[in-house]
Amino acid sequence: MRRWLRNLWRDRRGAAAVEAALMFPVLMTLFIGCTEVTFKIWSTQKAEKLAVTLSDVVAQGQTVSKEDMEYMVEAADNIMEPFNFGTDGVIYISSVYVAQGETVPKVNWQCVMPGSFSVLSRIGVVGDEADLPEELTLVERDNVIIAEVFYKYKPIAPGLMFDESVVYRRAFFKPRLGALTNSPGNPCTLNVS
Repeated sequence: MRRWLRNLWRDRRGAAAVEAALMFPVLMTLFIGCTEVTFKIWSTQKAEKLAVTLSDVVAQGQTVSKEDMEYMVEAADNIMEPFNFGTDGVIYISSVYVAQGETVPKVNWQCVMPGSFSVLSRIGVVGDEADLPEELTLVERDNVIIAEVFYKYKPIAPGLMFDESVVYRRAFFKPRLGALTNSPGNPCTLNVS
């Protein structure tokens, strides 16, 4: 019996399989965690790119119409690819203007592409004082176009590292060819198919 136990103790067959079985859960958790962090960063970068693209394109126009805005936001799914923005995203495009004789920037007009969840613009609502970053100062007759992108990020493995959360990005551009102070529609809800 002793001899059999001694031989069993010295037998190394199957050691690699046991080590692999012990390491597999650790390696899978590490793999899923790295993938999750990568996708979270990627979705945030895509939302940033969408906000910059929308505000830049709007700011390049001489005028802005509701139809033009609808064409622009139709590209949102393509910019956010491989993320499904159509059902999980909300876009606000706003004009913040300081009227002649005033010093306070106010939300001049605003268009929204609603999504499957409800969220309010962090810039403000039409007619109210705009909530702008401290480093952004506007003087009399200044206008700025702001695109806000809200994206509901759904993790691959909920609860492992991240829970469902809303990614928020915004971009600011001054109009280049026109004042863009005239509203594209009131109210301006963008219907994108």
